[in-house]
Amino acid sequence: MELCEYPCRNKTRYFKIEAIQLPIVYNKYGDYDPDGLMYVLEEDSERIQREAARRFRETPPQPYEEVQPLVLRVNLGDTVKVRFHHSLNRRLSIHVQGLSYDVAASDGTSAGYNPDSTTSGEIMYTWYADTEGVFLFHDMADARSSEAATNIHGFLARSSWSLRKQNGSIRKREKSCKAV
Repeated sequence: MELCEYPCRNKTRYFKIEAIQLPIVYNKYGDYDPDGLMYVLEEDSERIQREAARRFRETPPQPYEEVQPLVLRVNLGDTVKVRFHHSLNRRLSIHVQGLSYDVAASDGTSAGYNPDSTTSGEIMYTWYADTEGVFLFHDMADARSSEAATNIHGFLARSSWSLRKQNGSIRKREKSCKAV
Protein backbone atom coordinates (compact mmCIF):
# COMPACT_ATOMS: atom_id res chain seq x y z
CA MET A 1 0.00 0.00 0.00
CA GLU A 2 1.35 3.41 -0.95
CA LEU A 3 1.74 5.99 1.78
CA CYS A 4 -0.92 8.22 0.25
CA GLU A 5 -3.49 5.38 0.44
CA TYR A 6 -3.29 4.86 4.22
CA PRO A 7 -6.56 5.68 5.97
CA CYS A 8 -6.52 8.94 7.89
CA ARG A 9 -7.21 8.36 11.57
CA ASN A 10 -7.43 10.67 14.51
CA LYS A 11 -4.73 9.02 16.59
CA THR A 12 -2.88 9.97 19.70
CA ARG A 13 0.83 10.22 18.85
CA TYR A 14 3.33 9.86 21.71
CA PHE A 15 6.83 11.32 21.65
CA LYS A 16 9.52 11.10 24.32
CA ILE A 17 11.70 14.16 23.87
CA GLU A 18 14.85 15.03 25.77
CA ALA A 19 16.83 18.27 25.82
CA ILE A 20 20.58 17.70 25.70
CA GLN A 21 23.58 19.99 25.88
CA LEU A 22 26.52 19.38 23.56
CA PRO A 23 29.02 21.36 21.50
CA ILE A 24 27.41 22.11 18.14
CA VAL A 25 29.94 22.29 15.30
CA TYR A 26 28.68 24.45 12.44
CA ASN A 27 31.12 23.68 9.62
CA LYS A 28 34.21 21.74 8.50
CA TYR A 29 36.44 24.58 9.76
CA GLY A 30 35.56 23.82 13.37
CA ASP A 31 33.38 26.83 14.25
CA TYR A 32 31.20 25.76 17.16
CA ASP A 33 28.93 26.67 20.06
CA PRO A 34 30.37 25.03 23.19
CA ASP A 35 27.03 25.16 25.03
CA GLY A 36 24.63 24.07 22.28
CA LEU A 37 21.19 22.75 23.20
CA MET A 38 19.07 20.35 21.20
CA TYR A 39 15.78 18.51 21.38
CA VAL A 40 16.17 14.81 20.52
CA LEU A 41 13.98 11.76 20.68
CA GLU A 42 14.89 9.95 23.89
CA GLU A 43 15.81 6.80 21.96
CA ASP A 44 18.44 8.73 19.93
CA SER A 45 19.95 10.75 22.77
CA GLU A 46 22.94 8.62 23.76
CA ARG A 47 23.97 7.84 20.18
CA ILE A 48 23.81 11.50 19.11
CA GLN A 49 25.74 12.69 22.18
CA ARG A 50 28.41 9.99 21.76
CA GLU A 51 29.00 10.63 18.04
CA ALA A 52 28.86 14.44 18.38
CA ALA A 53 31.46 14.25 21.19
CA ARG A 54 33.70 11.97 19.09
CA ARG A 55 33.61 14.35 16.12
CA PHE A 56 34.13 17.36 18.39
CA ARG A 57 37.47 15.84 19.53
CA GLU A 58 38.78 15.79 15.93
CA THR A 59 41.18 18.51 14.80
CA PRO A 60 39.50 20.70 13.75
CA PRO A 61 36.16 19.70 15.31
CA GLN A 62 33.76 18.31 12.71
CA PRO A 63 29.96 18.61 12.46
CA TYR A 64 27.67 15.62 12.95
CA GLU A 65 24.75 15.47 10.48
CA GLU A 66 22.26 14.40 13.16
CA VAL A 67 22.86 17.57 15.17
CA GLN A 68 19.93 19.50 13.69
CA PRO A 69 16.45 20.67 14.73
CA LEU A 70 14.07 17.87 15.69
CA VAL A 71 11.12 17.36 13.32
CA LEU A 72 7.94 15.59 14.47
CA ARG A 73 5.44 14.45 11.86
CA VAL A 74 1.75 13.93 12.61
CA ASN A 75 -1.56 13.85 10.74
CA LEU A 76 -4.48 16.24 10.73
CA GLY A 77 -6.74 15.51 13.70
CA ASP A 78 -4.04 13.78 15.76
CA THR A 79 -3.52 14.49 19.42
CA VAL A 80 0.19 14.92 20.15
CA LYS A 81 1.41 13.90 23.61
CA VAL A 82 4.99 14.83 24.45
CA ARG A 83 6.80 13.58 27.52
CA PHE A 84 9.61 16.11 27.80
CA HIS A 85 12.52 15.72 30.18
CA HIS A 86 16.09 16.83 30.72
CA SER A 87 18.79 16.60 33.35
CA LEU A 88 20.33 20.04 32.83
CA ASN A 89 20.76 22.53 35.64
CA ARG A 90 18.08 24.98 34.43
CA ARG A 91 14.40 25.17 33.64
CA LEU A 92 13.43 24.28 30.07
CA SER A 93 10.22 23.77 28.13
CA ILE A 94 8.66 23.18 24.75
CA HIS A 95 6.34 25.93 23.49
CA VAL A 96 4.62 25.18 20.17
CA GLN A 97 3.35 27.97 17.94
CA GLY A 98 0.24 27.54 15.81
CA LEU A 99 -1.39 24.45 17.31
CA SER A 100 -4.17 24.28 19.90
CA TYR A 101 -3.37 23.30 23.48
CA ASP A 102 -4.53 23.92 27.04
CA VAL A 103 -2.66 27.08 28.03
CA ALA A 104 -2.79 26.09 31.71
CA ALA A 105 -0.95 22.81 31.16
CA SER A 106 0.84 22.72 27.79
CA ASP A 107 1.97 26.27 26.95
CA GLY A 108 5.62 25.70 27.83
CA THR A 109 5.96 29.12 29.47
CA SER A 110 5.84 30.81 32.82
CA ALA A 111 3.94 34.00 32.05
CA GLY A 112 1.31 36.15 33.67
CA TYR A 113 -1.21 34.37 35.86
CA ASN A 114 -0.96 31.10 33.94
CA PRO A 115 0.52 28.11 35.78
CA ASP A 116 4.21 27.45 35.11
CA SER A 117 4.49 24.77 32.40
CA THR A 118 8.29 24.73 32.28
CA THR A 119 10.31 22.06 34.04
CA SER A 120 13.59 21.37 35.76
CA GLY A 121 13.01 17.65 35.19
CA GLU A 122 9.97 16.22 33.38
CA ILE A 123 6.57 17.37 32.13
CA MET A 124 3.82 16.12 29.77
CA TYR A 125 2.47 18.38 27.01
CA THR A 126 -0.64 17.78 24.88
CA TRP A 127 -1.13 19.54 21.53
CA TYR A 128 -3.89 19.18 18.94
CA ALA A 129 -3.00 18.98 15.23
CA ASP A 130 -6.14 20.77 14.11
CA THR A 131 -4.62 22.73 11.25
CA GLU A 132 -2.24 22.01 8.39
CA GLY A 133 1.29 23.37 8.22
CA VAL A 134 4.75 23.39 9.77
CA PHE A 135 4.91 24.71 13.31
CA LEU A 136 7.93 25.90 15.24
CA PHE A 137 8.46 24.71 18.80
CA HIS A 138 11.11 26.12 21.09
CA ASP A 139 12.09 26.72 24.69
CA MET A 140 10.24 29.50 26.51
CA ALA A 141 11.47 28.86 30.03
CA ASP A 142 13.89 31.77 29.63
CA ALA A 143 12.78 34.12 26.87
CA ARG A 144 15.49 36.75 27.37
CA SER A 145 17.35 37.87 24.27
CA SER A 146 20.82 37.21 25.60
CA GLU A 147 23.57 34.61 25.72
CA ALA A 148 22.12 33.45 29.04
CA ALA A 149 18.85 32.45 27.34
CA THR A 150 18.44 29.29 25.28
CA ASN A 151 18.22 28.78 21.54
CA ILE A 152 16.69 25.34 21.23
CA HIS A 153 13.99 24.58 18.67
CA GLY A 154 12.32 22.06 16.39
CA PHE A 155 9.41 21.70 14.00
CA LEU A 156 6.11 19.85 13.93
CA ALA A 157 4.98 19.08 10.38
CA ARG A 158 1.31 18.40 9.75
CA SER A 159 -0.39 17.94 6.40
CA SER A 160 -3.33 16.28 4.73
CA TRP A 161 -1.46 15.41 1.56
CA SER A 162 1.38 13.20 0.49
CA LEU A 163 3.80 13.22 -2.41
CA ARG A 164 3.48 10.45 -4.94
CA LYS A 165 5.85 9.72 -7.80
CA GLN A 166 4.03 8.89 -11.04
CA ASN A 167 5.56 8.55 -14.50
CA GLY A 168 8.80 10.14 -13.34
CA SER A 169 7.12 13.25 -11.88
CA ILE A 170 6.08 14.08 -8.35
CA ARG A 171 2.44 15.05 -7.83
CA LYS A 172 0.59 16.35 -4.79
CA ARG A 173 -2.32 14.08 -3.89
CA GLU A 174 -5.01 15.40 -1.57
CA LYS A 175 -6.43 13.14 1.09
CA SER A 176 -9.85 13.48 2.62
CA CYS A 177 -10.07 12.65 6.29
CA LYS A 178 -13.21 11.86 8.17
CA ALA A 179 -13.40 11.59 11.93
CA VAL A 180 -13.98 7.99 12.96
